[in-house]
Amino acid sequence: MKEEREKKSYKLNLKTDKQDIIFIIIISLIVILSFFSKDIEKERNEEILNYEGKSIGITSSFKEVKYGTNLKYYFYNNNKRYVSEIKVNFSCNENNLKKFFAVVFDKKNPENSHLYLNEEIQPDSITLTKAGFKYVLTTNTTFQQILT
Repeated sequence: MKEEREKKSYKLNLKTDKQDIIFIIIISLIVILSFFSKDIEKERNEEILNYEGKSIGITSSFKEVKYGTNLKYYFYNNNKRYVSEIKVNFSCNENNLKKFFAVVFDKKNPENSHLYLNEEIQPDSITLTKAGFKYVLTTNTTFQQILT
């Protein structure tokens, strides 16, 4: 009888020890992953700070995804249009579209870019044409921007 109790007690201790070890491993993995994600975010921020190209970008469309929204924007560099997306943590609507923001990009690879959504800009027509946007003459002799 005593031996059976000791065996049961031993089995319970082993089971508890295994659960503790698994718990410690899971917590350790979470801590390690959080450090890696912070390092990746820090590297991305440093990369953005090193971008030398600057332009004006315009938001064109959005798509609701899990945990946020993908906001599509485009900008011009050397008369070439670049389209990119940025993940935002808020829900977009039609009021967020066709607005201008500052864009920084890698001059060697302009597809690597970042849109600064913290401040909307109101560029004039000369600034827009210098940034690569085109205008057409309408019938009432005023200029209208082509945003598509």
